[in-house]
Amino acid sequence: MKAWSYSSLTKFETCPFQFYRCKVLKDVVEPPTEATEWGTKVHEALEFRVRDKTPLPDWASQWEPIAKRFDRYGDRVFCELELGLTKNFQQTGFFADDCWYRGIIDIGVDGTVSFLGDYKTGKVKDDHDQLKLFAATYMSANPHVERCKTAYLWLKFDKVSQKEFRRDEVPVIWQEFLPRIARMEAAFDADKWVKKPSGLCRGWCPVHDCDFWRPKRTNK
Repeated sequence: MKAWSYSSLTKFETCPFQFYRCKVLKDVVEPPTEATEWGTKVHEALEFRVRDKTPLPDWASQWEPIAKRFDRYGDRVFCELELGLTKNFQQTGFFADDCWYRGIIDIGVDGTVSFLGDYKTGKVKDDHDQLKLFAATYMSANPHVERCKTAYLWLKFDKVSQKEFRRDEVPVIWQEFLPRIARMEAAFDADKWVKKPSGLCRGWCPVHDCDFWRPKRTNK
């Protein structure tokens, strides 16, 4: 199995067969959506503002107070940080042969107590799994970090979901993820990809030749 990421793990858990067709066999291409294109545009604007001090475009100016908070941290700030870990939770190159996990942290401030943030352009969800993974990854790669303050920055709703993690919680976090990763590894090893029907089968899934696929409902 190639290196996994949070998005690949959650995509596999949503439907192993869709994951196989889109990410392993790659005979189905997921078309970009208006939401994903907007998310990419917003991430890039905030990255250039925080990292390069490039003024935000007019359509993104409402997020200037968020970006400005990071100005005082100088070279401790990082944007779109690519982190790779081996299976032994040691830092390695993002594309190294021994890379087991890959993650990208949108915005952060390094220190004994570090901050890790993730920009969200969709609706608010009560799920801190990605923040847990951020914290475990960053502390595994940086022995000087004792605590990580993490946050989802819900840009559309001007809300922040915060969670703090300590170094002694890192092994517990990894133990939470390992069974989930093992199920994905088992699918690769057996080359068995279960079809998992859900509401997404109603026209949202790009795998149209699946038994469970149905066209979107239309309002009459």
